[in-house]
Amino acid sequence: MTPDSVDRLRARAARDDYASMARLARALYGTGLGPREVLHECYGVAFPDEVFVVAEGGLWRLHLLAVFTNQPWQLALPPDRGGPAAMPDGMVDMELRFLAGDPDLMPLVRIPAADPGREDRIVCYRLSELGAGRSTVFRLFESSDTEDALGCGGSLLEVLHAEHTAAVRRLEKEQRSPLNWGAGSVDEELDRAYESLDRVEELRRQAAEQHGERRTGSPPEGGTSGQDDMTD
Repeated sequence: MTPDSVDRLRARAARDDYASMARLARALYGTGLGPREVLHECYGVAFPDEVFVVAEGGLWRLHLLAVFTNQPWQLALPPDRGGPAAMPDGMVDMELRFLAGDPDLMPLVRIPAADPGREDRIVCYRLSELGAGRSTVFRLFESSDTEDALGCGGSLLEVLHAEHTAAVRRLEKEQRSPLNWGAGSVDEELDRAYESLDRVEELRRQAAEQHGERRTGSPPEGGTSGQDDMTD
């Protein structure tokens, strides 16, 4: 891939055209860039360590209480790890609607509602916040207008930790119920919830470790782009 070819792909790439962004990301990986540099090239801002720790962890294989969006996650996966996918999945309709309403919002995950009848929540970064070196996240319901986005935490992993902790507490309460016995017991579900919470805590530890390595001048493999105060 020649520099001129990459420049042409860069000129054609647009966030409302996932395929064009995926082509650009693949070309950038082909030039030897790592995930940090690729996302910086694609979006013009540095992403926090948690993004790369989660992507390295396998996204969907992590089995968290979250459904990941196409952008930026697919672009954070180099070709040797199966990314970026050529075409987006069903989350793209929500992503496009949010992009049209507020281009500053970058949807990250859909968090399923804990109770029937309640609406799933979407957790987002703001590109302006990332550009200022902050990993603050914002949430809104999937059917909400983008102007309804409210700050909900200092990082994505902070929010996911709170969600998994709440899930464990709900299941522990159910386990103590006299109705919890036999084939309908929640014991196995609670064990899985503990495992998921452990995974989130390990991701937070890894993100903090990468942050510390970059601040002390020993950047992790894959690039050095990022803001020093970005961590979960």
